[in-house]
Amino acid sequence: MDIRQLFTTIPKPVKGPIAIEWIMLAYCAFTLILAGCLWGDIEITPVINRVYILAATGALWGLYRCRPCQCFYLLRIFFQIALLSYWYPDIYHYARLMPNTDHIFAMVDQAIFGCQPSVLFCQVLSGFWWQELFNMGYFSYYIMIFAIVLWPLFKNDTSLEYYACVVVCSFILFYTFFLFVLSAGPQFYFQHIGIDKALQGVFPNVGDWFRYHPELVHNQSADGGLFSYLVDQMQKSEKPIAAFPSSHVGLSSIILTLAWKLSRKLFWSLTPFYVILCASTVYIGAHYAIDVLAGWIFALPIFFISNYIAKKLIKLAQ
Repeated sequence: MDIRQLFTTIPKPVKGPIAIEWIMLAYCAFTLILAGCLWGDIEITPVINRVYILAATGALWGLYRCRPCQCFYLLRIFFQIALLSYWYPDIYHYARLMPNTDHIFAMVDQAIFGCQPSVLFCQVLSGFWWQELFNMGYFSYYIMIFAIVLWPLFKNDTSLEYYACVVVCSFILFYTFFLFVLSAGPQFYFQHIGIDKALQGVFPNVGDWFRYHPELVHNQSADGGLFSYLVDQMQKSEKPIAAFPSSHVGLSSIILTLAWKLSRKLFWSLTPFYVILCASTVYIGAHYAIDVLAGWIFALPIFFISNYIAKKLIKLAQ
C-alpha cells in the first residue's frame, strides 16, 4: 500500500452515496418505519441516534466531495463497518418487544441431543487451557472480520469495497432477522430459570422477562487468562438478543467463503480459528447447539443475497 496514493485526487469520484452507505440507509429507513409502527412501546433513543448517524455519514460525504481522495473514500467505508458495533445492541430496542423463544430452542436441543450441550460442554472440557482455547476462538470472530476487510487494503486489491459491502450487508440481513426473533441464548435463559431445571429438561416460557431484565451475570472464572478476560469484558455489555441463528457462525462462514475467493493463504490461515469459533459459541453458553446448525444453514442464502446486492450497488454507484 502506497501511503501517497491515499491523498491523490480521484479522477472520477462517486457523487452520491457509495454502495456500503446505501445498505446503511436502507436499514435506517426500514428500522425508522418499524419504530413508527411500534411508537409508544419503543424508546426515542434509537430514533435520535439514527439522526446522528445520518449526519455523520453526510459529513463524511461532504468531506469527500471537498477532497475526493482515497483516504476519505476509505474513511467512509470503515465508518460504516464501525457502525456494526452500534447496530448490534440497537436490536434490543425492537426485539425486546417480541415474544421470547428460548424455551423452544432449548427443547429442540434436548430432543436432538438428549441434553443441553451449552451446559455440559464446558463441564466436560473444564480447566484453564480449554477455557482459554475456546474464548480465543470466540474472540477470533473479530479478527476474522478485520482480516477480510484489511487484506485487500494492504495487498493493493481494488476489490476492498466489494468485500466490505458483502460483510456489512450480511450483518444487516442477520440483524434484520433478529429484530423479530427474541432468543436470548443459554447464558441468559438458564441464568433466569436455573441450571438445575435445564439439566432436568424443564424449559418454562419466560414471557416478557427479558423486556425488563437485560442484565447478564457472567460467571467467568476469576483465574482465566487473557482471552477469557477479553470475552468477559465484551459480554458485560451483551443484551438478551440474537441467539438464533448464530450470527457468529453464519458470518464467519461467509467470511471464510470470501477468504477463499480472495486468497487461499488467508483462507487456510483463518480455518483453524473458524473451527474453534463454531464450537466456542456453545462452549461459553452464548448459543444453543441448534443455533450453530441454523447459522450454517442461514450463511449460504445470506451470502448469495449479499453478494448480489453488493455487486449491483457498486455498479450503480459508479
